[in-house]
Amino acid sequence: MSKKRNKIKNNLPNKSEQSISRRKLIAWPLVIVAVGASIFGIKAIEANNSELRDLSVIGKGSPVIVQIYDPACSVCRRLSKVLKISTKDQDTVKQRLADITTTEGKALQTKYNVPHITLLYFNEKGRHIHTTSGMQTKDNITAEIKRLF
Repeated sequence: MSKKRNKIKNNLPNKSEQSISRRKLIAWPLVIVAVGASIFGIKAIEANNSELRDLSVIGKGSPVIVQIYDPACSVCRRLSKVLKISTKDQDTVKQRLADITTTEGKALQTKYNVPHITLLYFNEKGRHIHTTSGMQTKDNITAEIKRLF
């Protein structure tokens, strides 16, 4: 009889195995929620970036500032944030990114023969009217907007 008890006792999970199982039961829903939130966040960023990369708005009735943009460039990412802040209060001026890793972005960069970290200003008819190169401040961009548009 004692052999039978030992056999049954040996088949039961020990306390550390039980606690691991409980931890897994608690952790899995948290992991699922975190992954879902990450996917939702990535989709929202992709949708915003897709709109920002739409260069077809040039010449469609609103002034547009296009940043020649390299996603691997930290200065380009900072300039993009400054440009976004500078144009958020402007009802008519649109911000766009010409991503030089895409065919369309590279073509625009080549057409105007400019390096990345450059802003191209287009009027509402799509005519290129001004270019600035290098990192810009919010005040510089705001002054250019007021002067040009």
